[in-house]
Amino acid sequence: MSAKKIKCVLLTLRTENVVVPNAALAEIVSLRDVNKVDNAPQWLLGKMHWRGVDIPLVSFEAAAEGSSTAMNANQAAVIHLISADGKSVYPYVGLSISGVPHISEFSREQITVDAQERKAHPMVAQRIRINGAAASILNIDSIASMLKKAAV
Repeated sequence: MSAKKIKCVLLTLRTENVVVPNAALAEIVSLRDVNKVDNAPQWLLGKMHWRGVDIPLVSFEAAAEGSSTAMNANQAAVIHLISADGKSVYPYVGLSISGVPHISEFSREQITVDAQERKAHPMVAQRIRINGAAASILNIDSIASMLKKAAV
């Protein structure tokens, strides 16, 4: 009997790798024409135009640092944004990424909880290790909640 595989996408950000479910990723797009949002939190880089609609573009790093970070990414991962209550402000969100995403499959045996103490991050559901390498599971519900509170 073969071990059940978990399909995911590993996104390379400036400071770490983030795992999202394969089904949650809509598309990887080039960033252009990002419009700033007045009085937005530091982690909200602005709104980007995608498939005929404007969607929020967020920075994982700025949410952790709590301060402004220059946008040095040239791509965004467009993620389905359905909150636990099914009432998202936006159906999609763009997450700025720095590197090439990797579609991966892992067995449960390859993934362990990362016991290393680190500062909590509002966009992280769980810190893990995949074959010993550190990664974070993106908390999609948290991002939906953050956008709802920001009322953008």
